[in-house]
Amino acid sequence: MNRMAAQPTALALAALACAAPAWAQQQRPAPGAPPAAAQQEARPGMAILDFDVGATIGQDPDDYQALRRGLAAMTISELAVNPGVRVVERTQLQQILQEQNLGTEGRVETASIVRVGQLIGARYMVTGTIYDVRGDFRIDARLFDVQTGQILRTQRVGGRLDNIFDLVQRLAQQLMRDANLPPLERRVEEERQQRGTPPTQAVMAYSRAVLYADRGDTQRAVDQYRRALVAFPNYTQARADCNRLQQGACS
Repeated sequence: MNRMAAQPTALALAALACAAPAWAQQQRPAPGAPPAAAQQEARPGMAILDFDVGATIGQDPDDYQALRRGLAAMTISELAVNPGVRVVERTQLQQILQEQNLGTEGRVETASIVRVGQLIGARYMVTGTIYDVRGDFRIDARLFDVQTGQILRTQRVGGRLDNIFDLVQRLAQQLMRDANLPPLERRVEEERQQRGTPPTQAVMAYSRAVLYADRGDTQRAVDQYRRALVAFPNYTQARADCNRLQQGACS
């Protein structure tokens, strides 16, 4: 009798063993699906497109091509210190733009901005345009809500090119408020004050480095990152980006 009772049990175990692979396959995430940690990310995502170039007088055209990239990258870094938002890395955004055949040299249309935002899981997309008339510098920025496809806010920050990093910080603070992000902790503000503010010379060198890195000219990019660090040794973003491009180049 014990032998007969054991037979159904053995058959049941065999059936379960055959069914296990199918069950396991159902539990695996679908190909291309974001990892579980990303699915559980509650913070809103925000991405900054490289700025466009508006009316400009006074600098070499290549300087503006550098600034449109560098200022966007610096805005990303300023926003990333806020724990209430998930900022999309510039390299990830550039990859998506290339995959979608959206040129990084020109203006991106509103419909494309929304589509890119959906692809990278961003709630907000930021575009901007830079203007410069012989040192009177301005950034006009627009904050898009990806869910509605509408512009939530437009912001304008202006000042002298000699204090250009101040414009980046002011723009980042305004974007935080427009997106209803929590204010920065006092500790974070104090750390930023202790590091100081990169002078325009360092900002220009950093921006040229980003431009050359985009063009695949690693050596010229590293040289410009190093110039930025000579002008401002506490430029942690320049050091990190340099070492990411070429390990140990700016240690």
